[in-house]
Amino acid sequence: MKVSENPTPAPFATALDWPARTHPIAPWWHTALLIALLVGVSVLSSLQSKAVGFGGSHIKRYAVTLAWEWVLALLVWWGLHLRRTPLREVLGRRRSGAREWALDFGVALLFWIVAMVLLGAIATLLRLFHLAPPQKAIIALAPQNLAEVLVWIALCCTAGFVEEFAFRGYLLQQFASIRGDIWIGVVASSLLFGCSHGYEGIGGMIAITAYGAMFCLLATRRRSLRAGMIAHAWHDSFTGILLAILKHAHLL
Repeated sequence: MKVSENPTPAPFATALDWPARTHPIAPWWHTALLIALLVGVSVLSSLQSKAVGFGGSHIKRYAVTLAWEWVLALLVWWGLHLRRTPLREVLGRRRSGAREWALDFGVALLFWIVAMVLLGAIATLLRLFHLAPPQKAIIALAPQNLAEVLVWIALCCTAGFVEEFAFRGYLLQQFASIRGDIWIGVVASSLLFGCSHGYEGIGGMIAITAYGAMFCLLATRRRSLRAGMIAHAWHDSFTGILLAILKHAHLL
């Protein structure tokens, strides 16, 4: 009995080759629309930061940002739906069970620690070139009371899911479909991730671009977005709460 040496390939990436792509996962016009919106929102947030700052009560601002995150998630889903790309193909390998969840938490924590060291080194280099991120804008966004802390955590968990889904899921794989080169996806999605944080200034966008590249490497190594989502949500939550504590103690 002769066994075929060339089995029929799957139409989408498998758990072994995720997120390798040879075809777009959404129409390119949709990607252009998404990029225009990301850059537009980034420019508006940058102008707002320079004009009026981020002081005062943050509940309304957090709520607006939450709404924007879910709009972004729906836009990404719409693009995938147009090409009938399954969500699982974007989210990556399915891992179930408490052990796998614990492993992803452990990987996320280790990734976060290493990333903080690397980001610290990048921040030092940026200071040498007078490109350090504007700390006042970041500090001003931190929660100021318990109610704001709770909404902040909800926002950070949402951002962890949505932004990994959009940047390391959709954009990484969409751009990786160009010549089937994953590095095109890493560079393009990371640059867009940095550009989407205009309120943090040039230095902040450079650092966040590097951070985005780290998340891309995490996603490709784990063949899934889950560890990145956990690390992303943890980083944003921890940073805001730490700044809130330091502000309350009058150390900032």
